[in-house]
Amino acid sequence: RSSDHTLGSSYPAGAASTTESSNVHINMNNDAKTTKLLVLSLQTFASFSNSTAQVTLSGKIIPLMPFVQDVTARYLLHPSNEVRRAAALACCVLLIPHGSIFASAGSCSGLIIEDVLEALLRAAVSDSSAVVRLCVVRALDTRYDPFLCQTHHLQDLFLVLQDETLATRVAGLQLLGRLASLNPAPILPVLRRFLNDLVVELQCGVDTGRGREEATRLLVVFLRVKPLQRLIHPVLATLVGALPLTGAAPPRLASASLEALGELAQATGTALQPWVNDIIPHVLNTMKDQSSASKQRTSLRTLGQIAGSTGYVVRLYLDYPNLLSQATDILPATKRAPWTLRREVIRTLGIIGALDPDRYYSVASKARKGGV
Repeated sequence: RSSDHTLGSSYPAGAASTTESSNVHINMNNDAKTTKLLVLSLQTFASFSNSTAQVTLSGKIIPLMPFVQDVTARYLLHPSNEVRRAAALACCVLLIPHGSIFASAGSCSGLIIEDVLEALLRAAVSDSSAVVRLCVVRALDTRYDPFLCQTHHLQDLFLVLQDETLATRVAGLQLLGRLASLNPAPILPVLRRFLNDLVVELQCGVDTGRGREEATRLLVVFLRVKPLQRLIHPVLATLVGALPLTGAAPPRLASASLEALGELAQATGTALQPWVNDIIPHVLNTMKDQSSASKQRTSLRTLGQIAGSTGYVVRLYLDYPNLLSQATDILPATKRAPWTLRREVIRTLGIIGALDPDRYYSVASKARKGGV
């Protein structure tokens, strides 16, 4: 009750610190004390969430959605970043409580949801705080999918893909990928253009800048979203050639490229087979780098993903005789390799499969003598 009073308290008409709407006064003061009280009130109000979207006060049943629309959503315009963030999270929690029955768009509650969603999407696109924008996009979970997949909301979500921060773009891409399974017609063409932009950045970007690394990390997210994997096959050859796998790439970019390569193998399967013999040497060269356990772990995971997705198993030992010894050298505890790295070795060797020892030793001995 005290939190409601703080959020929608009554102020004299025309007070500079308030915004008046429908007999509700919104406290827009930005001093430290008021900000702290508002954040606490919004967090407390968010804890009222239940599947019925209502509370019982003095024996009366009071619905929460009108209060969310008339009071909580208006704090999305507060001068304080902390207050706007708390207001956004409270709106997302209370607007469609977990376990609630779906409200149709034409119902009274559906109209309230649409109204508050518009305010939330405006914040996701135009809020001055990157933290607030990210919180809004991440908080719009599957409960909101039937509303967000409507065309009039998608235009705002497409703008999120152009956000200045990588984390917000990643969250927006994941959200749109989820919605693509519900309404693919307006979403897939936009994401196809987005994929083409990533390819152009990979081909033409500068290694020393953040552009190529961010494009690679966005590509990893793109490849993991199943509804978007159908867009990969037409540009598969271009993607393989665009990924910076050579030793000249900075370590972070090279590691991200290996991760993207593994996801590309899982997304395309046997379609990647024509390029496997060009890709594997780059992966093995990275695996030799003992200066970074993270790079070794990524290269091993990528090798396992390529082998498992393309069916290039067992034969891999014969085509690259040094692979087995190179991988097993990491296993002894005396090497002080972290357990996460040794576990990746075991997983990758399990994917590649077992080989007849006599056949392997014959090939390995020829390789040592320079016969292969």
